[in-house]
Amino acid sequence: MRLGILNRGCLFTLFVIGSLSLLALTGGVPISAAEKESDKKEVVESKESFNLILPFRDVTVGQGQEVTMDTEVVNRTKNPVQVSLSIEGVPEGWEVGFNSRYPSYPIRSVMVQGEKSTTIEFKAKVSEKTKPGDYEVKVSAKDDIGKTSYADKILFRITSKKIETGGLKLTSQYPMLTTPSGQTLKFTVDLKNETNKPLTASLIAQGPTGWSIRFKPQFGDTQISSIQLRENATETLSVEIDSPSRADAGEHPVTVRARAGAFEASTNLKVSLRGVTDLKIGVTDQYMLNASVTAGQKTSVPFIVGNAGTAPVRNVAFVTKKPDKWTIDFKPDKIDALNPQELREISMEITAPARAIAGDYAIGVTANSADANKSIDFRVTVATATLRGWIGAGIVALVVVGLVAVFWRLGRR
Repeated sequence: MRLGILNRGCLFTLFVIGSLSLLALTGGVPISAAEKESDKKEVVESKESFNLILPFRDVTVGQGQEVTMDTEVVNRTKNPVQVSLSIEGVPEGWEVGFNSRYPSYPIRSVMVQGEKSTTIEFKAKVSEKTKPGDYEVKVSAKDDIGKTSYADKILFRITSKKIETGGLKLTSQYPMLTTPSGQTLKFTVDLKNETNKPLTASLIAQGPTGWSIRFKPQFGDTQISSIQLRENATETLSVEIDSPSRADAGEHPVTVRARAGAFEASTNLKVSLRGVTDLKIGVTDQYMLNASVTAGQKTSVPFIVGNAGTAPVRNVAFVTKKPDKWTIDFKPDKIDALNPQELREISMEITAPARAIAGDYAIGVTANSADANKSIDFRVTVATATLRGWIGAGIVALVVVGLVAVFWRLGRR
């Protein structure tokens, strides 16, 4: 009896010890599945909706100089986020703000698509009258739903001495232009010398094989390969790009670079080609341009239609110039799309009237579409059934006469 009581006491003691251990592991209160799920939700909901990435927080700049830095606004959610931007504590005479990149204009908010990032420019122009010393500017950002806010300070150390800056900057206000293949496009680019000394910059362009690329002054027709830049000055250049007439339709990248000693800048341009149409019509053999038909009977005459261009020719139909009362049909009678380098064989079925006079006639055929048109002429010889009958009878008569002559000569021998 005592042994049973002892055993039950031991079991109770073990249960208490185990419960205390479990409470110790869970912080003293058991954690339910619902509470665990709630914690997970809190973690998800506390996630930032965006990040504002300013690469530099402590910069040294001279009186009258400008600081420019690319700033990334990163959307951390799957939905679009609108971020408002503000700047406080701007010293008197300074020009400080955010700008779009291409083209550049002041902005106070930016919309960023889900899980994407947008690059903007932070610009600060220091007044010439600013005394040397340290100045702080506060940058703030927040989303439109008030979920995430950002605030940081940028320290400007102003000196009376001009600071040597990054070197060269090359930008294009319109980095993509569209034209048909074989045409010339003119891009305008700005080359800026961001140093405090004159520079001579060489100009290099890299485009698709077979393309011609030239540099010219903005106002002038002289082709150049280098340009002299004054200190802290900007020169506007024209970049002329010739695409081959057979260049494929689509977007083609062109990279433009400027180099001056250790400094280098580049910008990417895009040429969007629509392609050109080059409709062709003809026959595989020139003799096929001469056709013979019998009056009252249908005769098929084949010809070829092709597209030697770089863009499709759409909705090609056929128009004829023919003698009165003639019937001409085409199989097929229409081509929905003729792709580049594609050929199609067309059958032209000609029926001359039964009473047509024997002789030669001209027939003109035009392949016509909204994109292009092309024509070809055929010479058609008409033979009447009666004429052919007489010709046949004459041939038979000649054969009979020839046989009679042969037998007569053999009989005499």
